[in-house]
Amino acid sequence: MDGPGELTCTRHLRPTRITCVTCDTPICPECAIRTEVGLKCPEHASKPPAPTRSRWSTFAIPVVFLLLLGLAQLVRTTGRGDPETPRCPTETAPDVGIGPAGGGTHWREMSPSSLCGRYDASVAWTGRELLIWGGESCAGASCPNDRAPHLADGAAYNAANDAWRKLATAPLSGREAAATVWTGTEMLVWGGTTGQALLADGAAYNPAEDTWRALAGSPLSPRNGAGAVWTGREMVIWGGSDTDDGAAYDPAADRWRSIARAPLQGRTAPVVAWSGREMVVWAGNEFDDGAAYDPAADRWRMIAASPVQGRSRAATVWTGRELLVWGGDNGSDLIADDGAAYDPATDRWRLLTPAPLGARTAPAGVWTGREMVVWGGIGLPGAGDNSPLDTIIERRTLISPVADGAAYDPASDRWRSLEPVPLLGRGFPIAAWDGQSMILWGGLVVVSSPASASEGVRYTP
Repeated sequence: MDGPGELTCTRHLRPTRITCVTCDTPICPECAIRTEVGLKCPEHASKPPAPTRSRWSTFAIPVVFLLLLGLAQLVRTTGRGDPETPRCPTETAPDVGIGPAGGGTHWREMSPSSLCGRYDASVAWTGRELLIWGGESCAGASCPNDRAPHLADGAAYNAANDAWRKLATAPLSGREAAATVWTGTEMLVWGGTTGQALLADGAAYNPAEDTWRALAGSPLSPRNGAGAVWTGREMVIWGGSDTDDGAAYDPAADRWRSIARAPLQGRTAPVVAWSGREMVVWAGNEFDDGAAYDPAADRWRMIAASPVQGRSRAATVWTGRELLVWGGDNGSDLIADDGAAYDPATDRWRLLTPAPLGARTAPAGVWTGREMVVWGGIGLPGAGDNSPLDTIIERRTLISPVADGAAYDPASDRWRSLEPVPLLGRGFPIAAWDGQSMILWGGLVVVSSPASASEGVRYTP
């Protein structure tokens, strides 16, 4: 019997998540035929589609997912003939899923959430739940872009029972690229961008009470892409939007303080980590220098020069001893396939042994306690993910999400490839380690044109 959301192809009798856009008949990649309006069964693929109008019709690149006009909503079906009115601002990427056995012994499909597809959201792991709030949701040939909808809702995923719950309404407008930390009791969210404007407000979410509270006004200018860490007492924020200043927020007192000026030029999206004593800041797009901030002394120090080029959007983890950085891009001419480790105790870097992965930026990266697990990301144009859907879907964008991964063991300086999974490749996926598995949800995918994903999986080594 089919599980929840699972269908069976009527021609090949195999599990699928794809249905004909005309008649809702379950189809699989072998019999699905791509048309201008989506995937169809062989019977309807030869029939001309009804005339439609789209806000993207003036673009030369055809798209599958259309942005909605105003409050108008496209009517779709659940795949079982149940009419459903979408409440999402853009058409979410299709949930092709991996099925109950599609991930082998290591990958498992997550239960569906009530969230719209998104990426670049605020994320925190509480020790019990994965909190997701905000983010960008877009679809179409010009995605991602500054005018894409930004979301102001969220949900919590309980890994123990594979269940979701909605978060209470936040006192914040929708945004992406906000500074976000977990304090042990609250998720703090500050700043970010709506795509059209930078923001300088924030709020704290308490999952035990399912409540939000507004943060006191900060001394910082509006910005996005700031580095942020939790010290055990304060949230320390530095940089973002090419600024070179920072501040620290004490949630117990609901009070901010300015921090000492850093010996670095202003930058966006630097690599940051909390070492237990210092906030380590490195790179940020084209910059390749770094510094470490000691909040107890309110003092900065320069750190040793790195053996790799500066970058942003890299897989980044703190091991308890080293800052590991792999992949990423510099915003101009670099998409990296290398990495390095920094030890703040000795102020030394070391190169990581080459990974069995192609160059990419914006991958998922989590620390398991033994390995840095890296999966997905956006590769060089044409990289693709070589999934079964690639045989029926023509990619018409230079964005090339990838769908492979590897794990790095710093003790042995060795990589191992992850077991493959039939999941759409994606960049900017939401990721967390729950103590046993890597949770991987959402992200920016490509099915002919870019779209926001709303499904997820868990990987258990």
